[in-house]
Amino acid sequence: MPSKAQPAPIVAAAHLTFGARGNAGPSQVSGFGAPDSDSTWAFGPEAVLKVKLHPGSGDVMLELSLAPYVTADLPRQRIGVAVNRRLLGTEWAQVETVLGFRIPADLIAGRDEIALTLALPDARATPGGAKLLGCQLREALLVWIPPDPPAFPRRLAPLGLSETDAPGRAEELVRFCTGLAVGDIMQRFESLGHNSEFGLVQQSCGIEPPGLLAFAEIPTRRLQQGLDFGFDDVDDSRLLHAYRSDNEKPEWILQHDRYDMHIRSGVRDAGADTANFVAHQAKRLAQQRSRLLDVLESGENLFVFQHDEHLSEAHVLPILTLLRSYGPNALLFVTADEKKPCGSVDLIGPHLFRGNIDRLAPRNDARKFHLSAWMSICANAYRMWRVSGHGS
Repeated sequence: MPSKAQPAPIVAAAHLTFGARGNAGPSQVSGFGAPDSDSTWAFGPEAVLKVKLHPGSGDVMLELSLAPYVTADLPRQRIGVAVNRRLLGTEWAQVETVLGFRIPADLIAGRDEIALTLALPDARATPGGAKLLGCQLREALLVWIPPDPPAFPRRLAPLGLSETDAPGRAEELVRFCTGLAVGDIMQRFESLGHNSEFGLVQQSCGIEPPGLLAFAEIPTRRLQQGLDFGFDDVDDSRLLHAYRSDNEKPEWILQHDRYDMHIRSGVRDAGADTANFVAHQAKRLAQQRSRLLDVLESGENLFVFQHDEHLSEAHVLPILTLLRSYGPNALLFVTADEKKPCGSVDLIGPHLFRGNIDRLAPRNDARKFHLSAWMSICANAYRMWRVSGHGS
């Protein structure tokens, strides 16, 4: 297994905070409104910032924390990002989110200032309003990142499993292409939550996931906050509340106030003293947090993130950056896309893999997962990850 490695230091190139208490005012060139308490509206069709950079070298990771203006007939907006008039990418945003873009070194070499442009083609005015509202900006963080060896895009095809295949067929194919049993493969993955789907996948393969987030539902923004602060206070019983689920087989759920996280306990009967139950669960969460921090530092597991909305590289780069601030970690994100071969895996950047599936489990029933597709994705991702120097 890989030895523990110290993460490369994170060096900020610039850090802008928006709103009345922020420092972004002098950088706002055009397309911005008066600041609110903790954010500033960017107006369409274009908003421009001039950003001064602290000294550094290499590529820069840009992370934009924003909330788009949406309505019933405008459920999401396109956000285009350009640096010095070169387009880095265009992404969809429909809730408060953080988008990440990698700025290549050649675009900023020799410069101490860059022009950062937001294209907001879907911006819309409120009834009776004159301004076209694009998004509320909360933060722009630019970080110098150490150079990575080039990652040439490649794809591993699905294993050829179907949902009707017997378990022995999956075991045979996984062992043939990886040299390991399905259970051994599944132990090398660590769920980042969103919901309990991947935890249930691991459980169906004979693994009882010990991960803090394996059976947790957590918003992406709170996941990032948790990683940023090492899930501090996750075991604070004062922030935990217990309630019973309303499904066919009710179980007790823990709600964590700080991270807006709902964690399945697997307990059907908590007894009459719920306070004692919560205290006992808090001790379990403390152990799981300690284990997660060890895994983050070691780089020994491949992290998995799936979401029922279509994900792109820009949506998960901020998560990968946080993971790599702990140690030599990599990320597999799984997204439903009928245009890509179900069960295939793409290497799309350094330490970043995309798993392609035809469907994810419904939000209200995580047990309806596509097991054979998940097995194919995990086997393929493990093979790519091992080739990259991990998983040995």
